[in-house]
Amino acid sequence: MYQIKINGILMPYLYWSLREAIEACEAEKARGCAVMTEIVHVD
Repeated sequence: MYQIKINGILMPYLYWSLREAIEACEAEKARGCAVMTEIVHVD
């Protein structure tokens, strides 16, 4: 599972695949509110 971090804040949503997490990052960047996004692997 993966979580994304936006603007230094770990978001509460869990994504089952890396592809879903990347798509969520891209969606946040498209909205213009994400300064920096990171994908965190959760065991």
